Amino acid sequence: MKMKLLAAATSVPLLASGASFAAQEQAFLAPQKAAAILADGSPWSADTPDGKTLKFTLKKDGTGSIRGPMPFTLSITWTVRGDAMCITGKMGTKCLRFRDVPRGLQGWDGDKPDLKFSR
Repeated sequence: MKMKLLAAATSVPLLASGASFAAQEQAFLAPQKAAAILADGSPWSADTPDGKTLKFTLKKDGTGSIRGPMPFTLSITWTVRGDAMCITGKMGTKCLRFRDVPRGLQGWDGDKPDLKFSR
């Protein structure tokens, strides 16, 4: 009985870590593919890690805009650099890698989820 309980107790963390490992193993999109999806000229809702929602509009020519909690629209530019898509505005540059999620793309800054784009 003790052996069965011990085996069950040790398998739970292994199963949990396996699910986490599988999520981490999901491949990032090529940055060119992410850019082709996001830069279609139509607005995207982008949820920030701290709970704010922004509206991003990215165009194929590398320009775009952000609307958010501020009462004005900010102009931005974007480009592909290495394995990431970088968005630059007055507040600096943010380079993200992306994974597919239902109804959009999840941006990652290093190993942390960042902007989540959806429609």
